[in-house]
Amino acid sequence: MAIRTKPGGVLNAGVEQSDSNDPTLQDLFLELEEYQEFPKTCKKCHLPKPERAHHCSVCRKCVLRFDHHCPWIANCVGHFNHRYFLLFMTYLVIGCFYFALVGWKPFLLSLEETGVWEWWMPRPYMALSFLLAVAIGLALGGMCSWHYYLIMTAQTTVEFYNNQYARRTAKAKGEVYVNPYDLGPLLNLCQFFNVGRNYPIYTIFLPIPISPPGNGKVWEKNAMSYSSVQTEVSE
Repeated sequence: MAIRTKPGGVLNAGVEQSDSNDPTLQDLFLELEEYQEFPKTCKKCHLPKPERAHHCSVCRKCVLRFDHHCPWIANCVGHFNHRYFLLFMTYLVIGCFYFALVGWKPFLLSLEETGVWEWWMPRPYMALSFLLAVAIGLALGGMCSWHYYLIMTAQTTVEFYNNQYARRTAKAKGEVYVNPYDLGPLLNLCQFFNVGRNYPIYTIFLPIPISPPGNGKVWEKNAMSYSSVQTEVSE
């Protein structure tokens, strides 16, 4: 599903639609005008750029809530397929460590030149499979943990580096930068997996198609963001 699901473009919501029902550029402007007076424009594709959208240099288009372009799935990881991408990594990490857990005894026996070998897989294949499972599990486990951290802090990979720069700049000015999309770890997880309001919590780790909340163009802000905006307006 991470491969086949569209991440979400500016002129479409990542959903298969007929040509007659595709949203037009005018529809997008009308939609964004409800939230901001002058929508940002992408300097590369020259289309309106909703918040949290970024231009992918590989796909040559703006992707909603763009995280990164993954060559392993030949697709961008964005608003509509980020959940499937994370679950794919989670399943793979669990599978690797399960194989390592049940296969460590055969692996030790495969290193011995003597002794009875009771398994159908040849000794070199067993040793290689075990080493690959451990290596992939550790490498992908680190990447999977990194993405869970980003989700719990309401960031994408691109936004993480932007927020790091914003924090350093604010600190140099004696200010504190607050991520406007951070609603707290638990609410961030519930919003990402779309559980609580629309789907039960046990659907988090089920390989079933579940759409994320919202259209990927407008996002809920935390109270700190709203208070800062109100302060600037009052001034």
